[in-house]
Amino acid sequence: MKKVAKGFTLIELMIVVAIIGILAAIAIPNFLRYQLRAKFSELKENVGSVFKSEEALRQSERQVVANVSGVYVSLGLLPAGCTPTTSKRQWVQADIAAATTIDWVIEGNTYGCYTIATGNAPTGCTAGATLLNCGASLGVQAQSDIDGDGTNACVYLFKPLLDSTAGVVAGTPVECGVTVSAPPYGQSTVATGDNIF
Repeated sequence: MKKVAKGFTLIELMIVVAIIGILAAIAIPNFLRYQLRAKFSELKENVGSVFKSEEALRQSERQVVANVSGVYVSLGLLPAGCTPTTSKRQWVQADIAAATTIDWVIEGNTYGCYTIATGNAPTGCTAGATLLNCGASLGVQAQSDIDGDGTNACVYLFKPLLDSTAGVVAGTPVECGVTVSAPPYGQSTVATGDNIF
């Protein structure tokens, strides 16, 4: 009896390699994009967390700044000296202590640089070097350059006064480079700048 040769031909193997190459060419960029989106979601979560902490503080009777209650508290830039990069930024003990002023809990390092500013300071709020220590309106922003292209991605949230008209309220950070129309009250979150979406 004659033995029948078994196996794949060269053409069949080349077709399989070509199919795998095509699938990899589609899957790898999508996988990298999903990784960037997952990292960027940290910014949205933390900005929302800051807003909830500030709102809880404002509605409580707790006095953080100079015997003044019912206001938002400005923390400036956290972590201190932060510049947006592709890697996580380390939070030192002083940064963590500043965040706990408003009961904002940070667990580990972050991809974002967070700016918390206030405006429309009532009597009793003192002026710092660049920002007011407390105020009746709140602006929170987070920036990061997660994909390393030199363009910052930004998440921005603001809480104006009830009588505010259109425009960015006093004291809110403008580094995001977006124009935000403020309703009489409420909040707005804007993601801009990066191509990770």
